[in-house]
Amino acid sequence: TMRGEPILETRGEVTSSSETKGLEWGYAMQWSQGTMDVMSSLIPGIVGGSGQEPVSKSSAIAKFMRGTPNPKAPLYWGSLPFTSGPPYLGAGIVFLFVLGLFLVKGKMKWWLGIATLLMILISMGRHFEFLNRIFFDYFPLFNNFRAPNSVMAVGAVFLPILGALGVQRILNKEIDGKEFKTALYWSAGITGGLCLFFALFGSSFFDFTAAVDAQYQQAASALVEDRKSLMQSDSFRSFIIIAIAAGLLWAYYNNKVKSTVLFVGLGLLFTVDLTMVGKRYLDNDSFVTERQYEQNFAPRQVDQQIMQDPDLYYRVLDLSINTFNSAQSSYFHKTIGGYHAAKLQRYQDMIDYHITKGNQQVLNMLNTKYIINKEEKAQLNQGAMGNGWFVGNIQLVDNANKEIEALSNFDPATTAVVHKEFESYVNGLNGAGTGTVSLTNYAPNKLTYTVNSSADQLAVFSEIWYGPNKGWKAYIDGNEAPHIRVDYCLRGLKIPSGQHEVIFEFNPESFQKGETISYISSSILLLAFLGLFGFKGYQWFNELPEDGTEETQGPKPTKKKK
Repeated sequence: TMRGEPILETRGEVTSSSETKGLEWGYAMQWSQGTMDVMSSLIPGIVGGSGQEPVSKSSAIAKFMRGTPNPKAPLYWGSLPFTSGPPYLGAGIVFLFVLGLFLVKGKMKWWLGIATLLMILISMGRHFEFLNRIFFDYFPLFNNFRAPNSVMAVGAVFLPILGALGVQRILNKEIDGKEFKTALYWSAGITGGLCLFFALFGSSFFDFTAAVDAQYQQAASALVEDRKSLMQSDSFRSFIIIAIAAGLLWAYYNNKVKSTVLFVGLGLLFTVDLTMVGKRYLDNDSFVTERQYEQNFAPRQVDQQIMQDPDLYYRVLDLSINTFNSAQSSYFHKTIGGYHAAKLQRYQDMIDYHITKGNQQVLNMLNTKYIINKEEKAQLNQGAMGNGWFVGNIQLVDNANKEIEALSNFDPATTAVVHKEFESYVNGLNGAGTGTVSLTNYAPNKLTYTVNSSADQLAVFSEIWYGPNKGWKAYIDGNEAPHIRVDYCLRGLKIPSGQHEVIFEFNPESFQKGETISYISSSILLLAFLGLFGFKGYQWFNELPEDGTEETQGPKPTKKKK
């Protein structure tokens, strides 16, 4: 993929993120949290929440957007390019985490605390460059990942663990009153104090502007006003949640309430808190039926026209959309465009060198049967090569650069460009390029062809080469046969004379091994559970008296005082 080693030594005038090993620093660090973004783990709306934040009808921006039902506004003003919501972990959970730092003893506290801090610093990406540059430049695979803020999903696991361990010490009465009060006051003071500070004084320290405001110049002042209001209201909200959680812990420790009240109270508090914030971004309207969702993909007239083609498998190039950054057309057609975050580097090279430049021969070898122009009209490409064909000429090249450059001036119907690493595979082939290749059955992981070859010759299949040894295997009449890369990105297979069935099937060994390990692990866990259940049952049965009833012990007699 583009996150791997570069294939081409030089790119000439073509630029691509695949020029470097891994991702480029600026590209990888785009979604880096700023300090205030980190604070949104405690106060959800401290930096505006999201780029489409629900606002009340009494808000300043709603008054500006008169008549708009369920108004939403671009209130986010943090360090990310944009976001759909804050990484809110729960004010009460953050409070319990800080409490756990005071109460929990031993190594567990330290590794949970340090791990959480590390996740926060990594999530800051370019805003904490000193640390993240070291990881990016020297730690294996670190530069293959983008969106540093996503690492907070790991931190979300550590916080409740340490918080639960702290509560456990309180429940077990393992701490004295002085230690409890000190821990409670400090943890509530730190978390609640921060919330109270931003509620009372936060609007004085920031300008609450964002780059997106340039698009809403007439509403800019209303956006700033609502951002201030959201920071203040959510800060007070988090403060109240922390106060309630601290009050429940104080009441339990001082024997004002039972443990059941503590458990139910904290559980309800955290559930209501997280649910209410979650509902801002994932409400009932977000869940639709399949039929309702499909209405978003109503086919255009040009889509309906192309879908009438009875051919089993062909491809479409849609130039009426942002071809390589939108997957909209892929809902109806098998396209040579679309988007994927982990696209193959070889295909990106083909996009950069040939497809965007309109190389007709490359479009033909990719079986591009239809081209949708900017006016949304379908043009039939008579030169599309189909699903496979035989070639009579083989052009050997020395390196990847010459391999891709050779596609600028060649006829894919008669010639296959082959890297010299596969020279031994094609030696001795002298066919005339005559014969037929027909796709008889298609599935994403299994392609079945019927081929008729006039001699032992090379067949080119219009499928992307993914290898070697990464999962795609070729079979001729049921017998596995090696295949090679041709034309920089396609598959080539040596076919003997006569009629044969050819199958390409994706069945990676890594998946097979993973599936086997999963079955074994699940079986061990199931057996362990059944064994534990049986052992506990055996213990319980042996503790019963002979008449089958449980023994009850009365209170022990006490000595009378003289």
